[in-house]
Amino acid sequence: MTLEQYLDDLADNERPLRNADLMSLSDMAPEDLALLRDVWPGIDAVRKEDLLGRLIDLSEDNLDAEFNDLFRFCLGDENPEVRAKAIEGLWECDGRALLTPLITMLREDPSENVRSAAAMALGKFAALSQIGKMLEKDVGKIKEFLMQTIQNSRESQEVRRRAIEAVAPFNTADVQQIIQDAYVSEQIEMRYSAVYAMGKSCDPRWLPTILAELRNPDPAMRYEASNACGAMGEEPTVPHLIALFQDDDRQTQVSAISAVGAIGGSLARKALLHCLKSSDDVAVEAAQEALESLEAGDEIMSFTSGVHTPRPPR
Repeated sequence: MTLEQYLDDLADNERPLRNADLMSLSDMAPEDLALLRDVWPGIDAVRKEDLLGRLIDLSEDNLDAEFNDLFRFCLGDENPEVRAKAIEGLWECDGRALLTPLITMLREDPSENVRSAAAMALGKFAALSQIGKMLEKDVGKIKEFLMQTIQNSRESQEVRRRAIEAVAPFNTADVQQIIQDAYVSEQIEMRYSAVYAMGKSCDPRWLPTILAELRNPDPAMRYEASNACGAMGEEPTVPHLIALFQDDDRQTQVSAISAVGAIGGSLARKALLHCLKSSDDVAVEAAQEALESLEAGDEIMSFTSGVHTPRPPR
């Protein structure tokens, strides 16, 4: 099927989307995007969301799938859910050309959901800046606008807490204070974000707090703490995470197993191999994936570990 034929089908809101045809939209040339622009306004908003969701799934499963130009085009869509999906789709894109639209969306987009997505996406660039992958002028800009968002009392709590998570890799004195203030907040969601940010800061000063939260009665907090341990990458946290391999909360259980795989080491490998013998199918699947992560880490040393990993949903 040619692109023109597929776009005709795409524009027909009554025709079901077929996953088999999605690769027609991969690696689009400028002239292909021009054709898409012609039909895009006539496509139903729900259909657009469905399409982008499928493209995101496909790009995760297929290394040959490349939809970045299409996702960038969708940043300007009139529907906020489409714009948010487009930001999600660009998660692996680390070109500095994306900075300006993300900052603009964080500051000006009327949708809270889009502003939150933009803040989280800027967190990826904050992490890249700490390993020398960003220009100095961009580093200052990223931190400046995230800090402005955090300090904006008129901004929603949801957007502010995502900005706190995003700014954490800078780990300067003012950022540390922001994390501490969030941790003692009366709002539980703010405390969740504080613990997540502690992990992203990679600052050992927070380890006692994170380890204490692994024992929190609140499963959502245990989940955040286990994610933070994985981001920290400190082997002494492994025994504490192993204790969560049989946690009553599924997300916490899987998060702890994944964190052990990310941290690595002999104890981590032994614990994951033992987990493979479990009668719990969810734990076995998580352990298999964690072992793959651990073995990949043994083969190559990656200086960008965790930079491109989206925030796990809770």
